[in-house]
Amino acid sequence: MRRPTNPMAMTMAGIVAAFLSGNAPAQTPCTTLALPVLRVDPPPSQYVRFCTDHPSECALTGAAVLPFNPALIRLLSSVTAAVNSDIDLVPDPDRGIEEYWNLPHDCQGDCEDFALEKRHRLVQSGLPSASLTMAIVQHETRHFPHAVLLVETDAGTWVLDNLSDTVMCWDAVPYHFDRREQPGGQWLRFAP
Repeated sequence: MRRPTNPMAMTMAGIVAAFLSGNAPAQTPCTTLALPVLRVDPPPSQYVRFCTDHPSECALTGAAVLPFNPALIRLLSSVTAAVNSDIDLVPDPDRGIEEYWNLPHDCQGDCEDFALEKRHRLVQSGLPSASLTMAIVQHETRHFPHAVLLVETDAGTWVLDNLSDTVMCWDAVPYHFDRREQPGGQWLRFAP
């Protein structure tokens, strides 16, 4: 399923600038990720293995929707930039291992490791884990599978990605959304 295009979509950086300048939009142009659901799936096996090894990292608790405000924007942007800077992108096969989800070791990891580390740091900063869910996507033009962290707010669903330091609305990223984690533990698979 191709996600709807939102020509008015703003990046988190643009919204931060608007807030700081006093020109915050009355309503942000981001929407909540809502695509037709094909079915509900169990978690990917690699995620199950990660959760078995790190159960506290997968216990999604607290509020599932965060209030959108300048402090949240700053935190999301700061953690995204820090994790993207702290970790070198090295795909699992290049490290001699099969697809393996984990918190990054030796400052190396691939996309899901970045997303898990961002969630870890945001939870340590006080955000409820239920508002921070994993998603598996496909790049629209490069056609590779990818994992990102989604942040659900009352002003839409925001994407934290290791390929960009800019936090963006889900409908402004170049991805087809394949699956998304739910706070209850299941994953929604979206219709193609």
